[in-house]
Amino acid sequence: MNNFWTWLLLTVSVMTLSHSMPTPTQGSSGVMLVAVSRDAYMLGAGSFGKESEKGAVFVEPFAQLTSSGEWQSLPCFADRDGRRYADQHNACSKFEQEYLSKPHAYAVVSADGRGSTINAAPVTLNECWGYTGTGTYSGGHIKAPAIAASSTDFFSDSPDPQLLPDADAKPFLKAFAAAVPGGLDSSSNLKLFSLRLEGQDLALVQRTYVEPAGTKLIFAIGKMDQNRFQILHWKENVDDEEEFALGTVHLTSGRDFLITTVTDPEGQWFRVYGIRQGKLVLVYSGGGSSC
Repeated sequence: MNNFWTWLLLTVSVMTLSHSMPTPTQGSSGVMLVAVSRDAYMLGAGSFGKESEKGAVFVEPFAQLTSSGEWQSLPCFADRDGRRYADQHNACSKFEQEYLSKPHAYAVVSADGRGSTINAAPVTLNECWGYTGTGTYSGGHIKAPAIAASSTDFFSDSPDPQLLPDADAKPFLKAFAAAVPGGLDSSSNLKLFSLRLEGQDLALVQRTYVEPAGTKLIFAIGKMDQNRFQILHWKENVDDEEEFALGTVHLTSGRDFLITTVTDPEGQWFRVYGIRQGKLVLVYSGGGSSC
């Protein structure tokens, strides 16, 4: 086994998930976070190309977050990334009764649409235990996906990942192609974003649904080191699992997090990446639905 594969396997093996389980109805100190999008597909709520009308959005709760940066799982979530239900039916039904069945107001805390107020309508669980609902927004303009919270008390401004123009992205993508495990099948439709997490300048490479069928679905995070691309995270399932960035949030405590949405043929859920002891790690996986 070459050094790169050894390093990659070690990197994946040490990534840990934070999964404490208080619910929004148990008096937790965390605020509720929701993903907001005008594109139904991004939240697993519809087919390609289905967008909401102006002023309307799709809304999906996915986690609670404390002021110190602790991610708390919801009681109803997709059975993905190795997690298992203790009692899916009762947990999801209770979550529906105590939280989803009520209207809620959220404020956007990511860059796009920051300051907008989201008024989310009550939600009924679907047959796959999904709870993507609808809402309206005011006080701002939402174009791209956004992250909103039930309180803005411990959030401050932060830029979302920035899409680099083709000319600027070209040298980075060339270096990335040389670092991809097993080689890159195609350089087409790759998008490169720059982002900054807790003082670290990182590059995010993603490729979602494309034609022809069989093209790798890529999501990777890394950084340039002396003209070489160092992969810090590589999404292993490149066949039928799409992952793309929704946005970042910045806490007044100094913590930064990147939130993504993930879909595969059986479900949709969320992942969160952050910095621990100077290293990029997956800190949370949860929310979503699964049949």
